[in-house]
Parts: sequence; C-alpha cells; structure tokens
Amino acid sequence: MNMAEILNKLSFMFQVRNILNDRKKLRKVIDPELSRSSYTLESIAMFANLASRCIRIQSSERPSMAECVQELQTIIYTNAKPMGMGMGMMTFKMV
Repeated sequence: MNMAEILNKLSFMFQVRNILNDRKKLRKVIDPELSRSSYTLESIAMFANLASRCIRIQSSERPSMAECVQELQTIIYTNAKPMGMGMGMMTFKMV
C-alpha cells in the first residue's frame, strides 16, 4: 500500500468517526428510501462502528469474521426490539 492509499484510508476513517460521533450527521447518511420504522438509530450507529473497525489499516486491529457475525446478530436483535424496550440510546465513540 503506498502513502496516497494510506492517506485516503485515514481521511475516510476520520470522516466516518466524525459522522459516527454526531447523530445529526449519522441521520443524513442513511438512505432516505429506508422506512424510518425499519431501523433504529442505535442499530445504525452500531453498524457504522463495526464497519469503521473493519477498514482499519492494521489487520490485527480489525475484527475477525466470527466477531463480525456475532456483532451483526446483536445489531439485528437490537434493531428488532420495540422502541423504548432496547438498551436505550447509547453514544458510540470510535476507539
């Protein structure tokens, strides 16, 4: 990977972090064709967090496929909970 590719990935990661840490920005990147009742903002934030970890430059910092599957199952479960019955609106910060 050359320096330009690394800088592009870093720039993308910073943009994702910025969006993930701001609920208003996160809402703006959701496909407007999706029915609002088909997802929770909590599940979108969880998915964005997982996606951001999957594109880390160092492979040792990326989750394994088994971890991804487990987290996706958690996201689906969280999304399926009726509003008000879930874990509550949580703030997800990039680590």
